[in-house]
Amino acid sequence: MTALLRFAALGLPAFAVPSAHASSDPAQPNPALVDPVLANPVPESIVVLPPPPLSEAVRAMINAAIANGEDADVETVVKVAKLANPDHVAEIDALLARYRSQHPPVAPADPVGDLLAAAIASGKDADVEAVGALAKTTNPDLATEIEARLVAYRAERQRLKDEAAAAAREKLARAKFYENWKGEGQIGATLSSGNTDSTGLSAGVALARQGIDWNHKVRAQADYQRTNGQTPVERFVVEVEPQYKVSERAFAYGLGRWEQDRILGYDTRWNLSGGVGYKVVDREGLSLSLKGGPAWRQTDFTSGRHDSEITGLAGLDFGWQLSPTLRLTQVASTIVGESKTATSSLTALNAKLTGALSARLAYSAEIDSNPPPGVETVDTLTRLTLVYGF
Repeated sequence: MTALLRFAALGLPAFAVPSAHASSDPAQPNPALVDPVLANPVPESIVVLPPPPLSEAVRAMINAAIANGEDADVETVVKVAKLANPDHVAEIDALLARYRSQHPPVAPADPVGDLLAAAIASGKDADVEAVGALAKTTNPDLATEIEARLVAYRAERQRLKDEAAAAAREKLARAKFYENWKGEGQIGATLSSGNTDSTGLSAGVALARQGIDWNHKVRAQADYQRTNGQTPVERFVVEVEPQYKVSERAFAYGLGRWEQDRILGYDTRWNLSGGVGYKVVDREGLSLSLKGGPAWRQTDFTSGRHDSEITGLAGLDFGWQLSPTLRLTQVASTIVGESKTATSSLTALNAKLTGALSARLAYSAEIDSNPPPGVETVDTLTRLTLVYGF
């Protein structure tokens, strides 16, 4: 009895006597008597086995497609292999990546794009526009894409033109007066003997300079012919003409001209004029400008008489590029005075031979409504010369 009481005093539930009023809840084990091994069992370890390697048959199939070198076959075989072997997608992708690095995909043929690209590469605006219009007509489904390429080409061409114009303008602004001159020299000669002994020489030079606000032109021409001891042709002309740009087409001009032609009856003749002009046509391959203003003329005749008068001048300058090698020019002026009218005209056809060398056939006419006694009203001269541009 004493031992039982001692166990009860220790509060051991295995030997406690339940009372009549004990709770109906199930008995809870004493934590001190719980087996730690049974209460915290060791979990079983899960071992994950690696997938088997890609089968040799699949690898051989992929390698065979790669060896064939057909992109479509390789892509198809790889796609099927990945579907059938989902555990080896990474390995299959590695094989495909190695193939692609050695065989980059070939872009599909694009004849329309290639044709348009070739036209754009030529840099010829007319060809690009013609090819673009034809491409849009024959491929309406690609019209938007083609137009986008044309718009980009036009923008780039305009940018380059603006840059070139700005650079040229800056160069002109920095240039000295003696710089940026362009010109040409011409020479022709005749020699005959026998029934007619004749020697003739025609030579001339023309210079031109374009600036930001001012343009300048200088021309000199000499024609001489000796036939059977007589001199039927002896004409010299020097002309200087500065022009000031008022606008893109309008300009103001000044003109100074010195002439000598004893056959026409005068030792020297001076013409000074100033006025305004306008470029009626000014485009590539074709130009036409008109000018006019008051003028003053001083003539010293071979007879010793002198004449001076206020006149009016009207002139034109025409140029037409007939072909890449042929150019037609016409320069004419008419001076109207109180007692007479005088017209000078020079028509020339230039044929490019090679490089800066060309041949020129020129026809000049001097028309005087009131010439000195013994002088014809119309005097003409035809020249065939070689011209060198510089």
